[in-house]
Amino acid sequence: MTMNSSKKLNEKWLLLANLAANTGHAMIWPVTTLHMTLSLGQTLTMSGLVLLVAALMNVLGSFIAGQLFDRWRPYPALLIASAIAFCSVGTLFFYNGWPIFAILIWTASLGLGAITTLLNAFATTVTGKNTRVIFNNMYIVLNVGVVLGTLVVGYLFDYGFSWLMLIASILYLTLGLVVLLFFNVDTEVAPVSTAVQEVENQTVLSDSPEVKETVEAGRPKLKMTVLLGWIAAFLLLMYLSYMLWETVMATYLHRIGISTAHYANLWVLNGLTIIIFQKMISNWANKRNYAISVIAGGLIFASSFFLMLFVNQFWQIVLVFELLTVGEMLASPQVPAWVAQVTPKKVSGQAQGFVGMMISLGRMLGPVYGGLMLDHGWFAGLFFSVFAAMVLVNIGLYWASMKTKKTNELKG
Repeated sequence: MTMNSSKKLNEKWLLLANLAANTGHAMIWPVTTLHMTLSLGQTLTMSGLVLLVAALMNVLGSFIAGQLFDRWRPYPALLIASAIAFCSVGTLFFYNGWPIFAILIWTASLGLGAITTLLNAFATTVTGKNTRVIFNNMYIVLNVGVVLGTLVVGYLFDYGFSWLMLIASILYLTLGLVVLLFFNVDTEVAPVSTAVQEVENQTVLSDSPEVKETVEAGRPKLKMTVLLGWIAAFLLLMYLSYMLWETVMATYLHRIGISTAHYANLWVLNGLTIIIFQKMISNWANKRNYAISVIAGGLIFASSFFLMLFVNQFWQIVLVFELLTVGEMLASPQVPAWVAQVTPKKVSGQAQGFVGMMISLGRMLGPVYGGLMLDHGWFAGLFFSVFAAMVLVNIGLYWASMKTKKTNELKG
């Protein structure tokens, strides 16, 4: 099947693909440790090692997908990634004993990392809307998928792990069909309308794409800049911190008398808050340049960890978690759009692969760091170190954005 050189991707198909992918993701990761420890008799240490390798496979998938989007063909690349996820998860329905379970989780992680990067790269090609709006819509749909997947896990886990994998495999089959039917399109990055361009011109805080783009023998290559380096640090640290809530925070809350049921309710509240209020917050963010919205979100996110030093009741935990959610809502969907805006269109796949790799590295390191601090009982040190590191990274990001803005003004 050849690519349609004139047809552009419709946003509704991008969002449907994103929904199917993220609902499937949300049905796999919450039960991985439970299945290994309760059903397969493996230790928590072995479970941690399996998840560590899975995170590395996710990073590898993001890297490969970025290269394929820019240097090969995005359409078959996404079909292959969807097929890898479908085959891996579908096989888990029939065979989920040890050690085949670990191997299939790793191959699934390779496919899922590639899918996330490729969908983000395809998002940069959608016409008719500001890229920031596209990524905000992707972020909302992602969280709808997380809520749906979590609800399915909650209701069906007691009926058996295999049934969850069957439903997840159907979702990845749906993703593959959507890709097959609607993603065979022109993947040149969408031109920006005049009105949008005026806003974007105010937010250019990096070297011009022409300066950053290097082509060796016709092969485009993403060039790292100071600004991209600080964005990388921001992403890594933000998702490292976020993983603390998904891992060691449950132990901490139990220690101060908060039940596991209340902990689960926090995640439902998180998803609903994002679904209900993301449009309002994104409308505010889209009227500011990227540095303001991302750094504001980062500082709000960081402050939630500082306040954790003083909370000991559930209503206080709810307020702090909502503060963290607001920071996430401001920063998370803006960063991939920012990276798309400050990198050349010919390396959009590598640019979104870079975003995916930093997120995956943060998710990989978070449980390790949190576990080390938890083993020594250093909860206060954990919260304060994350807060301090986030503040420092935000200062660095502001400095880098101002430096590159001045450089562009001198060049202009």
